Amino acid sequence: MSRPIQILVASVSLASLAAGCAQSARQIEVANRMHTQIMAAEVTAELKIDTVVDGERLGADERDAVRYFAGAYRDEGHGSVIISRPSNGPDDVSAIRASADAQAILLAEGVDASRIMEGPYDASGARLAPLVISYQTWEAVVPGCPDVSHYDMAWTGANSALPSFGCAVSYNLAAQIADPSDLVGAQKLDPADTARRAIVLSKYRNGEPTTATRSAESSGAISKAVN
Repeated sequence: MSRPIQILVASVSLASLAAGCAQSARQIEVANRMHTQIMAAEVTAELKIDTVVDGERLGADERDAVRYFAGAYRDEGHGSVIISRPSNGPDDVSAIRASADAQAILLAEGVDASRIMEGPYDASGARLAPLVISYQTWEAVVPGCPDVSHYDMAWTGANSALPSFGCAVSYNLAAQIADPSDLVGAQKLDPADTARRAIVLSKYRNGEPTTATRSAESSGAISKAVN
């Protein structure tokens, strides 16, 4: 009678060990650091400007804000710049003039006319209806890193790393990415210098040095004036 009982106890023990070693899909993902992957998320950059009710154009501060916004669009924007002016608001005439002024500033700052889109939005009943200028851009994010404020840091029963492990490094790297759109796809290459390429190939075929000729000033040698 004792042998079956011993076999049963051994089976239960093995089952318990197997259950303890089992890992969920989330635990495997954390162990492989898949949750710390940096990704690019599409976000909307917005500039809201209060339209002047006195029939005047944009003020000096508002014009500077539009100039700064245009520079940011040239650096990081993609798609169109959308100007949304209020309609049926406190003063439609001022809104139209402010929108035209904003378009002129964008053009003066080098934004292509084909990239500027303008249109109204319904501002019925609104006491303050701003002029909204927006564009789409990319932001480097780490979406898989969770909030660990509710985790029990002392519990080590699963023998696995905390989900926050490695997240600080990923956040720091994401903040250092100059152009998050690089995470979406490769950037377009600049046109090739065909004239220079022809010169280099011609020198290569003739057995001549293919490097550009450097002057003595730019050779990297230490100046003779230095003792």
